[in-house]
Amino acid sequence: MPTKLDKPRVLAVLAGEDFPLDRLDLWLRTADVVIAADGAANALNQLGRVAAITVGDLDSISDESRSRQKELVQIDDQNSTDCDKLLDLALQRGYSSLSLIGVEGDLLDHTLGTLRSVGLSCLNIRIILRRGVAYVLRGPIEKHLLLPESTRLSLMPLTPCVGVNLIGTQWPLSNAELSPLGANSLSNRALGPVSIQIQKGAAVVFLSHPELEVVKWDDDAEQLAK
Repeated sequence: MPTKLDKPRVLAVLAGEDFPLDRLDLWLRTADVVIAADGAANALNQLGRVAAITVGDLDSISDESRSRQKELVQIDDQNSTDCDKLLDLALQRGYSSLSLIGVEGDLLDHTLGTLRSVGLSCLNIRIILRRGVAYVLRGPIEKHLLLPESTRLSLMPLTPCVGVNLIGTQWPLSNAELSPLGANSLSNRALGPVSIQIQKGAAVVFLSHPELEVVKWDDDAEQLAK
């Protein structure tokens, strides 16, 4: 279902292979624009679908998938990942926000690399996970979440974070300092509406609940992330 032209629903697909294809197809059906990173085009091909743009060093895309592409953008820079290339291209094409899917897989280093790429990007990015969603928060920021009660919530710092307040959870934080190898908030629980404040630094908030696994775009659920 198309949405407003000034705020298209952009779905960016990575090649993580453990996201169920039937659920991926549901997201593809509701997106206005689909951008694939390299080998992700193979998953789309299995579903009989083609991205508007496929970008990367293109060393993982099959010959069959390659032959079906609408637009191929090959970037041979080995100092950037395919996720870096995808996010840079989305920014160049004028998109300010997107939903990123296919992030998880059997290679933990790829997942960590993707979180790094998302943390460095200036785009507004929602990460769609097998068991929920995640958002990167860059301080200074105050984010309010209306979540189902008992939503599992983890606030994991990407960089050192100061002035962190976490309100409305089982284990709140007050003016806390978090760091990648120090304090964090793992497997917390939402008691209702949650507020997250970060004065400085970048962190990822992971949200897990069955109600967050359905296909829902942020313009359909503005109450989720403001």
